Amino acid sequence: MEEFRDYLVFKFTNAVFIEIFGRYASNSEMAEFIAEDGSVTMKFKMINGVLDAPKTTEQFISLMYIMFETNPHSPAGRIFMSHQREILRETVFRLQQVIDGFSDIHMTIHYELSDKNEPEKTNVTHTEYSLTRTKSVEKE
Repeated sequence: MEEFRDYLVFKFTNAVFIEIFGRYASNSEMAEFIAEDGSVTMKFKMINGVLDAPKTTEQFISLMYIMFETNPHSPAGRIFMSHQREILRETVFRLQQVIDGFSDIHMTIHYELSDKNEPEKTNVTHTEYSLTRTKSVEKE
């Protein structure tokens, strides 16, 4: 993975996401961000500065697609930008399946800011977030 000064890393599993992207990418392209165990790891350069972590799966999906658009040279960004209309259409059509397909989402936000009082000094912030999805089933 590339090294960036300010970056965001996503780690998750979601078979529906992999299926949707797999329609528009070769196996070698998919292997750039999908491990053998089916987990997805993607790293993006933060373009728009510091951001808040998503609190819902829907917000995570939105942030993920924003990262694809602002990082069109990343492995997933290339696939997304080449087939944006089709991927968005299928994601919306299958939205509930995509949402339900996520289990644990791990996100790391790393950024460096110059100190207001000492411009030559840099403050580094490295924050890790987890969004855990639980499912309950009603039995009668």
